[in-house]
Amino acid sequence: MKRIRAIMTRGEGYVDTVIAIFILLMLLVFCINVFSFLSLKQDMDHFSKELMQTATTDGRVSSNITTRQQQLVAEIGINPTLTWNAVYFNAAQRTVQYGEKIELTLTLHTRFKGFGLFSIPVTLTTKHSGMSQRYHK
Repeated sequence: MKRIRAIMTRGEGYVDTVIAIFILLMLLVFCINVFSFLSLKQDMDHFSKELMQTATTDGRVSSNITTRQQQLVAEIGINPTLTWNAVYFNAAQRTVQYGEKIELTLTLHTRFKGFGLFSIPVTLTTKHSGMSQRYHK
């Protein structure tokens, strides 16, 4: 009987070790996901600043923006949804008068991965604004 208890007592250490390793791995997966979201947020900020610089310099939301967006998608590897908000001087040409505010909102839908069958949806959003630097007659 003492021998059976000794064997069972030794086996309990293995169970504790397996549980500790499992918890450690889950914590590692969580940390990697958080780091990837921080990195993705930084990429989105860069994306929005580049597009905003193009829009404010040109004074319009035009084909230059689309070209720059395609370049950034190829460079960074993300394709967020863009929403522009501005008071247009000419709505047909989407021109913004000098000194008027242009706002850009980027939205990206992704998932919290790494927990097997569970996949938690996450939406990342970033906003950036600037003033038009072009005068339209």
